[in-house]
Amino acid sequence: MDEYVLEVRDLVKRYKLYNSEKDRLKEAFHPLHKSYHKDFYALNKISFQVKRGEKVGIIGSNGAGKSTILKILTGVLNPTEGEVVTEGRIAALLELGAGFNMDYTGLENIRLNCTLMGCSKEEMAEKGEKIIAFADIGDYINQPVKTYSSGMFVRLAFATQIFSDPDILIIDEALSVGDIRFQQKCYRAMDRLMKDKTVILVTHDTNAVTRFCKRVIWINHGEVMFDGGVIEGLQKYQEFIINQGIAEASDTEQFVDNDQSLAVSEKKTLIEQIPDIICTDKPKGNGNAVILKGAIFDENGKITDLLEPDQMIDCVFIVEYKKRIERPIIGIEVFDRLGNIILNINTETLGVQLPAGDNKVRYDLSFVVPKLNHGQYTMTVAVANGYQDDHVQLCWIDDALQFQIKQRRYDLPGFFYLDKGKVDVSRVE
Repeated sequence: MDEYVLEVRDLVKRYKLYNSEKDRLKEAFHPLHKSYHKDFYALNKISFQVKRGEKVGIIGSNGAGKSTILKILTGVLNPTEGEVVTEGRIAALLELGAGFNMDYTGLENIRLNCTLMGCSKEEMAEKGEKIIAFADIGDYINQPVKTYSSGMFVRLAFATQIFSDPDILIIDEALSVGDIRFQQKCYRAMDRLMKDKTVILVTHDTNAVTRFCKRVIWINHGEVMFDGGVIEGLQKYQEFIINQGIAEASDTEQFVDNDQSLAVSEKKTLIEQIPDIICTDKPKGNGNAVILKGAIFDENGKITDLLEPDQMIDCVFIVEYKKRIERPIIGIEVFDRLGNIILNINTETLGVQLPAGDNKVRYDLSFVVPKLNHGQYTMTVAVANGYQDDHVQLCWIDDALQFQIKQRRYDLPGFFYLDKGKVDVSRVE
């Protein structure tokens, strides 16, 4: 395998589905081996390779086949066809406390897992101390794990696996459990302890994929739909989710609201000065609206792409509706250069109900720039129809606008830069 620690070759997992147990028996005893089942492919000819030290995110909707492939990778499930070739020790967090004996104490389960991983007595003693310190569950370490809360359970499970020094660590939504402090502690541990290790992370949390992974594999109905860079992969996955929502809903639905919708200004507006939106990718949505133009204006009404914190800006967009839209929503998302979502704002979250959309309409979203750190940012723009929790995307344009925040006096890490505050110093008696 050389540089690869994991190779998945033409993996197939096929299940036989029967309408009833009677059909199962008829097929089993039929003299001519007549088939009474339908084949269901949880995985269908999946292939990919993972290099040593890679951090790979696996994403997909429920039922896509993510859990099936991970169970095959860890030997819990056998494939129908294909093979998995691995190099080195694998540790898996597929389920909280998988492999734990519920009647054993936490300490006894640590020893059990270390033994199964082939650790010597010296390694077991050294790793045991680190696991106990990281899990931080106090005297409960000497109590049966069946008495643990779910948070204590995942603490011990994660600590046991990550300190077993695996070559490949497989995590399936395990880090979505526990308080925020422990989740951050886990990610820091993965950054530190798994720096040169291989990690496969299965999660619905796209922020976790953006933060931790450099590569993403999107699986749908047992097939690999995308394998590559995180930002491109998440955008394609997002487009799929949007199109799926369009297929399941109709934007001709009648909406009922008690709130007064925003009035349309009678003032005529000129749009020649507003530049056309430049699309780097095909717009997402059903096409019943098109975002034609967009720009950021400063307090003096001039187009700008150099912003200052606490500055009032006006984000202007020209939308053309191909048909009358009863309840439009317009919103923006701001991303940093690594694809992290910095802020999200739309007319629904602002408590504004827009009037029905028809022909060409100008929208002005004005707000104060938060205290963003220096760097370059992009702004994604979208128009939808419906409500915040139930809508159909009409037009979604990634990276429609871009701007930058200039560097301040000090170069500090983080999303935001706070340079104003108050400090008190008191003498303690």
